Amino acid sequence: MRQQVNLYQPIFRRQEKKFSAAAMLQATGVVVAGVVLLYAYTQWQVSSLRREVQRADQQYATVNKRLTEVFSGQARGVSIGDEIARLERKIAEKQRVQEIMQRGIFSNTLGFSDYFVSFSRQYTPGVWITGFDIVGGAEQLSLQGRSTNPELVPRYVQRLSSEKRLAGIEFQVFQMSRAGTYVDFTLKTAGAHAGATP
Repeated sequence: MRQQVNLYQPIFRRQEKKFSAAAMLQATGVVVAGVVLLYAYTQWQVSSLRREVQRADQQYATVNKRLTEVFSGQARGVSIGDEIARLERKIAEKQRVQEIMQRGIFSNTLGFSDYFVSFSRQYTPGVWITGFDIVGGAEQLSLQGRSTNPELVPRYVQRLSSEKRLAGIEFQVFQMSRAGTYVDFTLKTAGAHAGATP
C-alpha cells in the first residue's frame, strides 16, 4: 500500500514569524522617540505661551497704571482734555528740540576754548582784547580791544586770520576810535550785537 504525502501543503511549510523581537524593539524605540519629541515640542509651546502671558500681564499693568493716573488726575480736577493738551504740548516741545538739533544750530560741539587759544597765540605787544561775544557755533562773533598804536590793529587782525579756528570768519564791521592815548577797536561778524563780555 502506498501513501502519497504532499509536502507542499501549507501545513507542512515552515511558518515565518511576522513580528520578530528585533522588529518589536525597533518599533518600541520609534514610539518612545516620538513621545519624547512630542513632549519637548509641547514644553516649548508652553514656555512660549508663558512668556506671552508675562508680556500681556506687564502691558496690562502699564495700561492699568496709566488709567489710574488719568482718573486720579480727574479726581484732582484735571480733565482728560487738559491731560491730552498737556501731553500734546510735551510732544510739540520735544519736536521743536529735535528740529533745532537737526538744523545744526548747536554744531559747535568743541566749545570755545580754541577761540581763546587763537586769540592768545596771536599776541601782539601793544594790542589787547577788552571784550568778546561768541553766539551759537560762532555764527555771530564780536571782539573789542585797545591798542597803543593804531597801525598794530590791522596787523593783529591779519594774524588772527591765519589761525585755523578763525579761518573763514568774515568780520563785516571794523571800527576804530581814539580814547585818550589809546585806540579802541571793534570787530563784528554779520548779525553780531554790540554787547560783549568785558
